[in-house]
Amino acid sequence: MKYFNYHDVVIVRSPPPTPDTPHLDMKYIINSLSAHVFACFSVVSSLSAQTFSDLNFDFSEYAFTTGPISGTNGYNLIDDATGAELTSDNGDNDDLFITVTTSLPSNANGARADVDITSGGLVSNHGYSSTFSNTYGVATANNPGTLIRQTIRLSFANHLSIQDFSTDFRSLNTAGITWEHTELAYLQKDGSYFSAAPKVGDYLSFQAAATTEQGSPSEGWWLAASTGTVTGVGSDATVSGSNGSKENLTSTGGDSVLNYSDVGLADGTEIGGFEWTVYLYDNRGQLNNQTNWTVSQEFFEISGAVPEPSSTLLLGLGGVTLLLRRRK
Repeated sequence: MKYFNYHDVVIVRSPPPTPDTPHLDMKYIINSLSAHVFACFSVVSSLSAQTFSDLNFDFSEYAFTTGPISGTNGYNLIDDATGAELTSDNGDNDDLFITVTTSLPSNANGARADVDITSGGLVSNHGYSSTFSNTYGVATANNPGTLIRQTIRLSFANHLSIQDFSTDFRSLNTAGITWEHTELAYLQKDGSYFSAAPKVGDYLSFQAAATTEQGSPSEGWWLAASTGTVTGVGSDATVSGSNGSKENLTSTGGDSVLNYSDVGLADGTEIGGFEWTVYLYDNRGQLNNQTNWTVSQEFFEISGAVPEPSSTLLLGLGGVTLLLRRRK
């Protein structure tokens, strides 16, 4: 008798009869296959969901390496068998993926943006590192509106069910001679937004629209986009204004961190990740010098579960077993 392993299911095949080996009884074959299916069913059924609560990560954990990151990076943070936070790599699945996407203007010398893991968290560094006159190779009017955009997306692996997420930031909407603002978004399980992205646009257009500059404009979104951070836009020299009131998420829901209640999500809502995008518009005038900025995500905290095997898998194994029993 020959055995073939295929995706952990054992198939039993009887060899053709010979004068020396009579044909194996079909009932024996079915009983053998049934026993293997029952064994698989028992193993899968013994697995159950492992819950975890308030796991806090500040990017100093073993999985995070200090230094620059780009592209997509995976991190193994949770023991899938117990739901506990890992202190070293146990070889199971990566639980978190961080993806960095950067857009730099092609016409601005010294425009820069990068991301680093530091002792202070996950940090976006961005700015125009040359004076206004040295940034542009040709005569350029005041307030060119040149844009640096950088998106950092935290995606949770499909084997996790994340049902609560809170986080804190520093320097989201800082005063200076260019307009820096940040948009924060919770993501659905499939990675899409809970509602349409807010339409912010350039400094003067957003200022004129007199819409929500700070706070949650719609489900799943948070804006730190005060236009009072820079004044004199359009003149030969812009002047630093005042930090946005939500620059460090102060007084957010009374606890100074961002959580479900701040963006209109119901308790227990399952999410697939979280995203933050930094925008830096060049609003400088002819006489302005260089300008450099940072935005930092200091930590995030999650609750949820490593789910038990899907009901589809269990029903499938059960269905095969019933069919085998009927053939006996």
